Amino acid sequence: MSVPTATRSVAASAAGCALVAALTSACGAPGPRDVATGTPPLRVMVKLVHASDDADAIGAEAGRIAGVRVTYAASAGPQWHALALHCANNAECDAAIGRLRVAGNVYQSVEIEGRKSRLPS
Repeated sequence: MSVPTATRSVAASAAGCALVAALTSACGAPGPRDVATGTPPLRVMVKLVHASDDADAIGAEAGRIAGVRVTYAASAGPQWHALALHCANNAECDAAIGRLRVAGNVYQSVEIEGRKSRLPS
C-alpha cells in the first residue's frame, strides 16, 4: 500500500515540530514556577530512615514536617527520593530544609539537589 506524498509530508512536519518542542523544553526553557509565588520550586533529595515506595505518603509527610507545600518528584530507590519544596523565598526554604534535617526519625539525609540554582531572595 502506498501512502500519498502529501500525507507523508504532513506527518513528517508534525513529527519534526514535536521533536523541536520536546528539545526546546528539555534544553533551555525555564522550569515550572509555583503559581502562588512565581518562584521555581527547590528540589531536595531525602534519604528515608525506613524505606518506602509510597510517593503520596512521602510527599505528605515531608509537607507536614517542612511547613511548606511539598510535591513528590521522583524515586531513586526505596530510600532516596526527590521532592520539590514550594517556598516564597530563600529564608522560607532554608527554614523548611532545617525542619526536614532535624527530623532524624524520618530522614537520614536531606540534600539540596545540586543541579538546580537557589531561589532569588
